[in-house]
Amino acid sequence: MRWSRPCGMALVLCLCTAVRDARAEDYWTFNYKDFEVTTIGGSAYAVELAHHIARFDKALSGILQLPAAYLPTKIYSLPGAQVKELLGDSDAVSYRFTGYEVMIVTNPRADANRYWGALFGYTGSLLVSGRASRYPYWFQLGVPALFAHTEFENDRITTGGTGHEFGRAVQGRSPIPMQTFLRLRAGDPQLKVAAFENLYQAQSLYLARQVYVEGKFKPEFSRYLGLIRDGTAEPNAFTASFKISYEDLDKFIIQSMQDSVHMFVVRIPQEPADHDLPRKLTAAQKDACLAGLSLQWNHWADALRHASEALESEPKNEGALRVLARANVQEFNFAAALAAVDRLDALAAPTAAALTDNGYVLSQLARALSEKQASVGVGAETLIRRAKEAYDRAIALDPEDLRSWAGLANIYGYQRDRAAAMEFVPRAAAMMEKHRDSAALARALATMCSQTGLTDAALRFADYWRSDALNQADLEEALAFISRLKPHPPASNGT
Repeated sequence: MRWSRPCGMALVLCLCTAVRDARAEDYWTFNYKDFEVTTIGGSAYAVELAHHIARFDKALSGILQLPAAYLPTKIYSLPGAQVKELLGDSDAVSYRFTGYEVMIVTNPRADANRYWGALFGYTGSLLVSGRASRYPYWFQLGVPALFAHTEFENDRITTGGTGHEFGRAVQGRSPIPMQTFLRLRAGDPQLKVAAFENLYQAQSLYLARQVYVEGKFKPEFSRYLGLIRDGTAEPNAFTASFKISYEDLDKFIIQSMQDSVHMFVVRIPQEPADHDLPRKLTAAQKDACLAGLSLQWNHWADALRHASEALESEPKNEGALRVLARANVQEFNFAAALAAVDRLDALAAPTAAALTDNGYVLSQLARALSEKQASVGVGAETLIRRAKEAYDRAIALDPEDLRSWAGLANIYGYQRDRAAAMEFVPRAAAMMEKHRDSAALARALATMCSQTGLTDAALRFADYWRSDALNQADLEEALAFISRLKPHPPASNGT
């Protein structure tokens, strides 16, 4: 097995799966609770996967003691050719947290566990989405691999039952010393050596199983991981959490290889039957779906190509127009971006997501005009007014559309509109309280308040941001932001 980390919030695991012909597959989509499944696995598989993920979330949240969170999740189970186009390898699974939703790309496995990739991606997404973020790299690798080994049978979920990857990986060699192992980060040069990387991945899974299934050193690791999550350096976190040495932990790892293997068996009722049915995508809808994924994975040319193909047969395809607007503004094709926004506005009933994209693109165009980077025949004030209207319409359609809340905050902050910010803060605070785990929204609101002189509110929102910062760099930015805003005591004059 081979894992790597691409740019952005994603982990990739390469699997042994069958590569399929993208053009020969039917695409089905199904929405259930916070989950949207798009798959080539058939209509029944779409329903089954959505229900399994919903049950799996309940089981995993209990095992890992994660608080309930509003986490819209989109799972794309695609042909190998499309996975290769997106991820560079037809046998890969990748997950990405955009700040407001999770996106998982996988290829249905040819073996008995067709859910492996989706379960790996969903587990990993929980660890970078605010629930358990900022944990060490071994944790972000090992825990998803551990719980991707899950079986569903009636009201019973069996999980954590991995094979013997670690035993095979250490045959003829020693485990990585824990003092080294615990401190390795993604991108470490040692992980570029295939044999070392394979051992590290297997040891990550093995340690996760010892802690979360076998319960070995669970209190110590809980404290240790909590300290690291809050920014404590690894050596200090280890000393504060363990009464044994790194060397003693090395001995435990070797000795425990002879122990019996256990699994979690969790009783989770099956999901009720649905009133909604899976929907088969048209050719244009499929192309629009692939266009949106290409955009998220920064393949601009592929995004525009898929969007154009969709619009050839369906000129009013909302998904394709959204990609056309966002991709063109990213590529600084401002006139084309505005034209796409106008086409979206002309639709009879654009969705909240489309209106939110319009607000984003219009606000970006307004900034470009204000900074003399573009000219599109419309003034910046007109574009800003249209952006606000788009965001307001999106919120009216879907009050939980956090991107629109953040978009309005960004506009008020950029304009230094103190009056609008003061009126906005009470509404935004109520939404923030409902979505305490949204670091992206918290950051936007804190920044708006800082830019408009609302320091107390800025600190309140910044505390949400600090609590659920997406990674160590984001945490450091949140802490620096708070430090700048907090009043400092006057320096002593020595008297």
